[in-house]
Amino acid sequence: MHLISSKFPDISIVPTIVEHASALALLVQNNREHLQNYLPAVLQLASLDDARAYLQRASERAASGETREWHIFAGTVLCGSIRLKEIDDDDRKAKIGYYLAQQFQGRGIASAAVAAILDHAFGELKLNRIELQCAAGNQASIALAERLGFRHEGVLRQGELLNGVFVDLHVYGLLHAEFT
Repeated sequence: MHLISSKFPDISIVPTIVEHASALALLVQNNREHLQNYLPAVLQLASLDDARAYLQRASERAASGETREWHIFAGTVLCGSIRLKEIDDDDRKAKIGYYLAQQFQGRGIASAAVAAILDHAFGELKLNRIELQCAAGNQASIALAERLGFRHEGVLRQGELLNGVFVDLHVYGLLHAEFT
């Protein structure tokens, strides 16, 4: 288990495993309305079987090196997820994504977790660039990106189909040399 910072001694980040399936399904069930806004695809993980199948695929993607995914725990309670995806070892870059249960938002947990994974990505994985994309209306993710030093690089017009509507995506980038 990895503690994300001394500020959050009860918060840890651990690699996802199939044994987290019931906790993941419960998190999704309890946060349906919250997740619907920006991550409707996560709602598909509300059943134990679907969560188990997803975590099995996540394990396979991690073994291939294309994606690495972790769960964020508050004590023994699963409170969110974070992942590096589209990991490109040749160009030393990846994209980052995350979510937290509604009850854990606004405490700095997401910022600390993202910072911990950035430290891992730029350190152990020796990546040079991390990209973060978020829907134009997702003010919390926009604020997180800016707080952690990501630079706004542009907007992908109608870059995502979200709940049946095309929305613009803000694109943020952070380079190893800029990470403090």
